[in-house]
Amino acid sequence: MQSSVRRFTTIGVFVLAGTLVLSGCATKKFVRQEVGALEPKITEVSNANKENAERIDAVDRRATEGIKTAQSAAAAADQKATEAGKAAQTADQKATEAGKQAATANQGVQQANTRITTVESRIASLDNWTAGQPTSITFRVNSDALSAEAKSTLDSIASQVSGQRSGYLVEIQGFTDSTGDETYNNTLSQRRAEAVLRYLVSKNVPLHRISILGLGEASPVADNKTRAGREQNRRVEVRILKQGGTSAN
Repeated sequence: MQSSVRRFTTIGVFVLAGTLVLSGCATKKFVRQEVGALEPKITEVSNANKENAERIDAVDRRATEGIKTAQSAAAAADQKATEAGKAAQTADQKATEAGKQAATANQGVQQANTRITTVESRIASLDNWTAGQPTSITFRVNSDALSAEAKSTLDSIASQVSGQRSGYLVEIQGFTDSTGDETYNNTLSQRRAEAVLRYLVSKNVPLHRISILGLGEASPVADNKTRAGREQNRRVEVRILKQGGTSAN
């Protein structure tokens, strides 16, 4: 009987083991089937996620490019605005300078007119005086230095009044050509007249007998558009006025 029980027990163990093996095989097959059915869906979801990621990256790139473009446009606009501001400031400065130059030119004209009026008044106030023909001496550009030829001419003028104590006046008028600033030219013409005065005084012509005036660009005797004309206008005119109606050359 014990032998029968052992056989029955052994058979039961084998049956149970077989059942478990068969059950395990069935479970693995089921899992494989289920997994196999899910794989297309997993692949589909994975592909969808990949496409979404690519779309997001594309949107990010476009957004970044748009921001850069907007920043570049803003920087260019700022630069143009700055340049426009500088151009406007430069134009204002030029307009201011032009206004100053115009004011200076007008002042120079007024000064020249005043000097001419003064000379005319002096001459008109002289009773019974006769003015001789003016003698001109010329100067180099931007210079008040007397040349040897100019000194020789002034020696001749000084000799005409040498030894005379009264009855005459020497009138000296300085001029320039039209190049350069009017205010400077007025000063230069005065310096030229003073150079002639000093030379005549050194030749014993009394200082109180001499009248000088710088007239700048006024009263040109030749065309300032030509070199020869400008040379003639860079001059000092010396005129002797004698009392009693006697003409002086």
